[in-house]
Amino acid sequence: MSINREELNNYYKKINELIDDYIDKWKIRPSQLKRYLKPGSKNFSKFLERNGLNEVKNIERILTDVLEDRHNEEIDGIITFESFKLFESVEYKYSTLKECLYRGISKSDISMEKTIADLFDTNLGSIDIIDSEKRTFSVNDWQGENLRVVIYSQEDLEIIAENMSDFIFNEISNQRTNTSTGLNFIIGNFLDEIATRNKINEEVKSNIIELVSKALGVEFKFMSDFNSYYVWTN
Repeated sequence: MSINREELNNYYKKINELIDDYIDKWKIRPSQLKRYLKPGSKNFSKFLERNGLNEVKNIERILTDVLEDRHNEEIDGIITFESFKLFESVEYKYSTLKECLYRGISKSDISMEKTIADLFDTNLGSIDIIDSEKRTFSVNDWQGENLRVVIYSQEDLEIIAENMSDFIFNEISNQRTNTSTGLNFIIGNFLDEIATRNKINEEVKSNIIELVSKALGVEFKFMSDFNSYYVWTN
């Protein structure tokens, strides 16, 4: 449906409000949010659908504009001092590797349940959702075994990899090193941030299955990649 100038302004206002709510709920920076809601991604489409905006003409452009504006504000330091303090608070930082599995990841959907059913050769009635946000399911297979399953899409793993890269970079940057002189230094003060982040991204993406397994803990083992989904089971 087409929109006039007044409606356009109202949609910009609404998207800005929704983005504020999203940042507050997920405790993420605008730069992270831009990754999570990448244009053309499932998360981007789900965001619009969930808020009843997917049929609005040019709404994709509006959302993209707002995300870009917020990202630029963060980069240029235009955000308010209060916002800066908020983004630097513990809430907005990853404290553990496991936390990287949940930031910016949308709830599970029926396609995941169908994938699990196909993988375990069972029916949807044998699958129960344990935690939709953490992608955890219970599966009763034909042998009568009751298993717990965690499932991520390829897009989810890309987001998780970015989260883990941030976590590792911050961990390295905040480390201190002692010298024989008795002086100590913060490692981050000597890093080329772009080069370091690029190297970390390469390593994380190359080892994402192992890192997710580590984050999930010893109770879950990687089982299979199946139809562009990745499945762990206990």
